[in-house]
Amino acid sequence: MLRISTVERTEGEVVLKVEGWMSGEGIEVLEREGSHWLREGNRLVLDLTGVQFIDEEGITLLRRWCGDRLVLRGGSPFLRSLLETYGLILTSGER
Repeated sequence: MLRISTVERTEGEVVLKVEGWMSGEGIEVLEREGSHWLREGNRLVLDLTGVQFIDEEGITLLRRWCGDRLVLRGGSPFLRSLLETYGLILTSGER
């Protein structure tokens, strides 16, 4: 199960806190939510502190969004290692 919460919204940036397992139907929900904010021209920050696992479909989504307007932050050492394997880098702090 995946929970997504908007924790901060400023002009030009939205921070979504993502918790649980990024897999299955949760990926579809995240894609709808994140795509909405990206279409609006916002920088999207995903706080992955509460994510335990990301499946291949989730990795594919993050790689597709990768660029100047996506920031990944937080995450366990396991999650960091997993994402780095696919060329996705998490920032270490709040900003």
